[in-house]
Amino acid sequence: MPKLTIHTATYNRAYILGKAYGSLRDQTCKDFEWIITDDGSEDGTEELVRSWLDEDNGFPIVYNKLPHVGIPRALNSGVNKAGTAWFMMLDSDDHLVPNAVEKILPWIEEIEDDPSFCGIGFARCFPDGRYMKNQEPLIAPEIGYVDASHTQRKKYHLDMDMCEVQRVDVYKQFPFQYWESEEYAPEQLSFYEMALAGYKLRWRGEKLYICEYLPDGQTKDDRLVKRNPMGFAMMYNQNILLSESWKQKLTNTVRMTALAIYGRHPEYALSSHAKSLAVLTFPLGAALALRRKRQYDRLG
Repeated sequence: MPKLTIHTATYNRAYILGKAYGSLRDQTCKDFEWIITDDGSEDGTEELVRSWLDEDNGFPIVYNKLPHVGIPRALNSGVNKAGTAWFMMLDSDDHLVPNAVEKILPWIEEIEDDPSFCGIGFARCFPDGRYMKNQEPLIAPEIGYVDASHTQRKKYHLDMDMCEVQRVDVYKQFPFQYWESEEYAPEQLSFYEMALAGYKLRWRGEKLYICEYLPDGQTKDDRLVKRNPMGFAMMYNQNILLSESWKQKLTNTVRMTALAIYGRHPEYALSSHAKSLAVLTFPLGAALALRRKRQYDRLG
């Protein structure tokens, strides 16, 4: 049985998906399975992937077809399909360097017998080799790694885009969250729950994952928030728990309330991790909600 599941959630990306596939075919170690969760594509993705199933790839491919349900549900479906103990996400417009899996597997072996670790992490980079956000992880070269939870990432400059390989059973314990009527919520909702439960990762600065952000990609811009206000309200509610100052707590509370009002669920303020503060600052949240509505209306 393979050691690692590499998972790609894709939606109408047949034109670029072959790049990810090619990078997996080029891996120097093939001890992995590739699960492709097709989130309701209508562009020939299914025919393309099925053509790959008959090729001599050196690794198994699992095609997981869904109706269009959005990224969090697609990721949860992929986790549930995984036939291994370790799960890694590879976006449909990205690819891996040829020795990525060869490096990842020994790193997993270092921590797999320690239940305090939920996984490992390493760097994503641009095609020209630059770190994301143009910042390098703060990792002592004589050690080669740093052990930190998801909520400690900023301390070590790991709050840039990193790639995680995490235990399947931990993902099942902390699945990707979403609001029922929406398609997206930030992945941090799952990751920070892992951290709050005491899990950590072993992070390295090696660049094994190459990102090519495309115009049709899933990015945290204003349009994404406009379409999924409650998913981001949930994020701000979680951020209340992680606030390091009264000012941060206040800001997160008001932003949560504003998006809950904009999302037509003002009652969500009563689910706040700072309920009394949410009630006291509700007028501020309502004022910010009006401002957000004007802002989002201009987006069209």
